[in-house]
Amino acid sequence: MLKIGEFSRLCQVTVKALHHYEDLGLLHPAHIDPFTGYRYYTVEQLPRIHRILALKELGLSLEQIGLMLDEDVSTEQIRGMLRLKQAEIQQHVREEQQRLARVEFRLHMIEAEDHFPELDVVIKRLEPMRVLSLLVRRADLEVVGKEIQRAIAAGDIKYIGSSRVVMRRDEMEAEIIPVDAQHEVLLAVEDDHPGDVKLESMGVLVLRDEPGIETAATLLLHGREHDERYEKIALLQRWAVAHGYKPCSMLRIVQHRGALQTLDMYEWVTEIQLAVERA
Repeated sequence: MLKIGEFSRLCQVTVKALHHYEDLGLLHPAHIDPFTGYRYYTVEQLPRIHRILALKELGLSLEQIGLMLDEDVSTEQIRGMLRLKQAEIQQHVREEQQRLARVEFRLHMIEAEDHFPELDVVIKRLEPMRVLSLLVRRADLEVVGKEIQRAIAAGDIKYIGSSRVVMRRDEMEAEIIPVDAQHEVLLAVEDDHPGDVKLESMGVLVLRDEPGIETAATLLLHGREHDERYEKIALLQRWAVAHGYKPCSMLRIVQHRGALQTLDMYEWVTEIQLAVERA
């Protein structure tokens, strides 16, 4: 037998709450001393109190919990409801994180209008190249990257050291890139690369020629600046407009040194390549 205080500490529920559950008929003490009025509980009552707390976390009222306990809802049913609630909370957290990212992005843009940062932008022509191409969801980029690394290690890809993610104009203008957005991944390869390469589970890398770009505004990012690439894209577009250029419908994020070479982000070298034309 456990005194009410001991049971309270064991199940992490206040003594006041235990009294309230008793008044509502949700959880009665196993024994009440007729002389002292002391209430005693047993460890066998822990599953019931845990069920009460689990159902409470689902947002049910104590009255609703009482009805469900009377119906003897199974542990598997409660587990299923908790998993649904868990998924709902995780989705809410993701949405709030995206909302926070949008707020931070707008704050940075407001600050940039007042104090526009110095950008070391280079206008240049981008030469055509032979590439392996794959259309992939943003959410699958990490998996694709690992499969590409294995193919390079096996000698199936004659990789020459840079990879590109191509974004469409509608993605460039989005505040937050959705996880189901599709990007084109390009791997620069030798001119004599033999042909397409099939990945283990993520599709086929198609060999083709990527055309050059006559005029591009480019910006290099070093190390952890890669994390700020979407903010830098917005600043680069703003720079282009301010300097008499019109952004076109194509943008590349090029990793001259990235995850395919090293996992140390401080050693990464990323280039944003924005196709532009004179306004």
